[in-house]
Amino acid sequence: MVNKELIIDDRGKKYLLNKNLDNFGNDLGVVDLVGKEEGSILITNKGGEFYFVTPTIHDIIKKMKRSVTTLLPKDIGLIIAECGIENGETVVEAGTGSAALTIYLANAVGKEGKIITYEKRPEFAKIARKNLEIVGAVKQNQKIIGIDDEDEEEIEIVENGLYNVTQKIGDITEKIEEENIDVLVLDMPDPWNVVEHAKKSLNKAKGRIAIYVPYVEQAKKGVEALKEHGFLDIRTVECIVRDIEISEKGVRPSTRMIGHTGYITTARVCPEKVVEYVPKKPKETKEEQPEEN
Repeated sequence: MVNKELIIDDRGKKYLLNKNLDNFGNDLGVVDLVGKEEGSILITNKGGEFYFVTPTIHDIIKKMKRSVTTLLPKDIGLIIAECGIENGETVVEAGTGSAALTIYLANAVGKEGKIITYEKRPEFAKIARKNLEIVGAVKQNQKIIGIDDEDEEEIEIVENGLYNVTQKIGDITEKIEEENIDVLVLDMPDPWNVVEHAKKSLNKAKGRIAIYVPYVEQAKKGVEALKEHGFLDIRTVECIVRDIEISEKGVRPSTRMIGHTGYITTARVCPEKVVEYVPKKPKETKEEQPEEN
């Protein structure tokens, strides 16, 4: 699915490589990669060991170029889980940033689903496109809607790529062009300005929304907007991850940890109101008259 390969040396250091390299080396030695298959242990000319494997999406995102700080996997996983994002769904995202969240969302919805991602800054969108190309979420040189100077021919490079992401330049606080979407994910400074549009664009039977913000005041304003527009099942959480060190000496929490990064609010759009049921009154029947003798 990706056009990268991964080497892990015997110290645990990772190297993300372009495919079809002839050789690779570091201070532990050099190995020939021609004809070598992923899933092999390669011995360097100095006797070191390289583990030649297929990179995961997580490996690629950790190494990719960034235009802004990206969401961490702990928060991305929670968004996908809390919203129940699944294969075949349509997800609208704002903003794209470096496309870390976009890539995970693309994998969650699969080939049968689609991701539409909005970004206001063209320079960020172009960096994101390069990252999306690496994992086959877009075709090489795929047009970004809203940038008129992109006339290069689209080329499919990654074998079995998903190609399920559409990039747009636009301000989602002004309008959401898509209708009947399943999930809306907002990673932006003022998500409360999108909630009214979200109410109109989300599928009334299953539409969900996720909001990610770093400050509690932002989270509060987001929740207030959701309540104002009648959203259901509103929940705000924070995810904190702490590594556990396991050694021969014993087991203890790491002295370092990933603490606060942001607040995640999820909710469900309220279904449309239908005409209230009014029970029919029973038909009046004439009282039977006694028969005359």
